[in-house]
Amino acid sequence: MSELNDHFAAQAAVGARIDRLPMTRITWGIVILAGLAWFTEALSIGSLGVSIPTLKQVMHITPSQIGLLVAAQTFGVVIGLIPAGRLADLFGRKRVLIYGIVWYSIFTFVCGLAPNYSFLLIARFLAGLGMGAVFPLPYAIVCEMVPKTRRTFCNGIMDAFLSLGYFVAPLLGFIIFPALSPDYSWRVFFAVAASPILYSVLIYYKLPESPRWLARKGYQREAERILDHLEAAIRRVTGRDLPEPARPRVQIAADVVGTSHMSQIFGRRLIMRTVARVVSATGVFFMFYVVMTYMPTIFVSQGYKLATSLLFTAIITGAALPGKIFNGIVGEMLGRRAAYVIFMGIAGCGALLFGLAGSVVGSVAFGCIMSFFGTGAFPSLKMSLAEQYPLQLRATGAATVEALSRLLGGVVGGFVMPVLLQRAGVEVSFVTIAVVAFIGVVVELTLTMETKNMTVEELEQIAA
Repeated sequence: MSELNDHFAAQAAVGARIDRLPMTRITWGIVILAGLAWFTEALSIGSLGVSIPTLKQVMHITPSQIGLLVAAQTFGVVIGLIPAGRLADLFGRKRVLIYGIVWYSIFTFVCGLAPNYSFLLIARFLAGLGMGAVFPLPYAIVCEMVPKTRRTFCNGIMDAFLSLGYFVAPLLGFIIFPALSPDYSWRVFFAVAASPILYSVLIYYKLPESPRWLARKGYQREAERILDHLEAAIRRVTGRDLPEPARPRVQIAADVVGTSHMSQIFGRRLIMRTVARVVSATGVFFMFYVVMTYMPTIFVSQGYKLATSLLFTAIITGAALPGKIFNGIVGEMLGRRAAYVIFMGIAGCGALLFGLAGSVVGSVAFGCIMSFFGTGAFPSLKMSLAEQYPLQLRATGAATVEALSRLLGGVVGGFVMPVLLQRAGVEVSFVTIAVVAFIGVVVELTLTMETKNMTVEELEQIAA
């Protein structure tokens, strides 16, 4: 126990040094590097939704097969999330991030080689495994390396890179698909979407490991080396000395630092925050998967050409970019809970109106509201996920919540949505999306914990 206490004390000292660092281009460089991981991942994920209209034409797949294809990719993410989160808590955030990027890039390329639907289905599932490894890590890194007053804002910037990837995907499709025959266009598109494998090299050389994680694991010398380098670089940039670190004012709790079993996530202390986070996140993920995956198909079914549908989709997905930055600001000013309630409440109303829209202008406008506020709700939500759990369970806990909410909102929702659209129509389908969003709002208002302006170490002391 004495050794664990020493590690916690070392982490608190490291945390105090991090929390007094100013935001400079050095810190922003870390945020941007982590955010680019999400950009590259979004490009790979978005490649499927953009390719679906052409795949329907080439492979003659049914709505149920489309739903299964989307669900297979998301199920791969779900399966990959939890073990990757656990590995990141055991072996470091950076190492697992690199392996995940390489993995999904390889299998995204393999998708372009698919000779038939069954091969493509398996390849998308395997790509999803690597995507699952990447998803929880950027906001775990930022949670541990950015001062407490800037965590959500920085996560908003990072998450905007995710939306940028989803925005670029249909734009690339707008260029590639009309220029090539249907037999080859989707293959070229998947090959282009696999280019993030080159980015893993940049992560290896430029992104530091979390000093807080290193200190907790007993690698104090490595943690101090990284911090010394960061502090020296910041002093060079600012031209002035840094303030003295605040003395950590946290009490060491044996039940916090003494165990790190995954079962703790569903134990007495953490079960309610885990359940509440899963429900809240499911509402966001359900809306996200519909907007990012099925918008091209919805517009094509309404009689628009593929190129036009992809352009409409790019406009809608692009609306999430400013939405996420704004959400980061609101989350820092009003708190994570208020940001979620405001954004998902408005997004739910946008879903209701999308189902009733009688014109393309209305559909695009209400789709943009869903994207701006629904997909835009992610920064505060994701930072809240990382803040709910002690450091030795942070990636595991956040990954578990993401896995369960993606299972419900992405796998189940992604499989049901094309069938629901075909049998019940757009209006009923989007009422369903709105109801799920409003349930998340109610849970957020009644069952969640606010984490605004608390240090990582203070958060570890709060019982559920």
